[in-house]
Amino acid sequence: MATKPANQAAARAAAIEADAEKYPDERAEFLLEAAEAWRAAGQLDRARKLLAELIATGGEDGCYARCDLAGIEFEAGADSEAYAELARLARDPDLSEGQCTLVAELLAERGDLPAALEWYDRAVARLTPDELEALRGPDGWMQMSSVLVRARREVRRRLGLPADATDEIAPAAPAQQMAEPAGLPTTLDEAREHFESGRIPDQLRLLVFQRAERAEARRRWPDTYVDPDEEYFPAAERRWRGLAESGVPAIRVVPATVAGLSEFAERIGESPLDSAVKTRYARLAADQDTIVWPPGRNDPCWCGSGAKYKKCCGRAGLVS
Repeated sequence: MATKPANQAAARAAAIEADAEKYPDERAEFLLEAAEAWRAAGQLDRARKLLAELIATGGEDGCYARCDLAGIEFEAGADSEAYAELARLARDPDLSEGQCTLVAELLAERGDLPAALEWYDRAVARLTPDELEALRGPDGWMQMSSVLVRARREVRRRLGLPADATDEIAPAAPAQQMAEPAGLPTTLDEAREHFESGRIPDQLRLLVFQRAERAEARRRWPDTYVDPDEEYFPAAERRWRGLAESGVPAIRVVPATVAGLSEFAERIGESPLDSAVKTRYARLAADQDTIVWPPGRNDPCWCGSGAKYKKCCGRAGLVS
């Protein structure tokens, strides 16, 4: 008999798939999200069917579908099918830097570093002249594409390869960025204090448990994390939009893990539920380990759902 969570996951997947019929102009995006939901529900064949439909349609969404299908085949232990799908993706004229990066990350996680480097090279080759120029500037390390360049550099390092010209495009974050910036607010209360004193913070860091980690946090600390996800994430999105409208020029989400926060708190002899501990934890996170908010409309949502931002927390109906 299927478990209750499995039933709930399947029901969610079916609902998303039904939305694809209700909103034909956004059908491809809904089907991508539905395929991921069916995958999470353990129904890989259903996910494959939806992705195959998108692949046949082609275009950008067809490329994303190939990325997702390769991931499913790897998950199912069908490595040869996965690599065959990636070979077809590499020849697709609609292939973009974003899809190349997703594949590179997937392969790096699997330990196939030579193949990961090939896909990182494809991604770098698709950066625009403006993006490359921005990366070479003094603030190049702050560009989203610098994450790609640094990831490629790390793969090359792990392969024992010498640095090349691309490795030097995006400078490492200045050393002072790795230290604890005393005046950087990381909570809404701290932000309010800055506003009340007439100071607008250059950057606001907000510690967040993404969906999977928040479930663990609610299990471990049920009296602290009481709001259900369907209320918490839209409410956070609304608050952050309010902060942006108030003049905060930059907001970064710091995805925390229960284990990481607990280990940090234990190391300094404090409670992981202490707001000061969370503040310090967020301040010490490297910029490459944070998420710029708001993400691009087609980028993964900051909440960790796996869906595109515009189909998750960025949906107008959720944040109005």
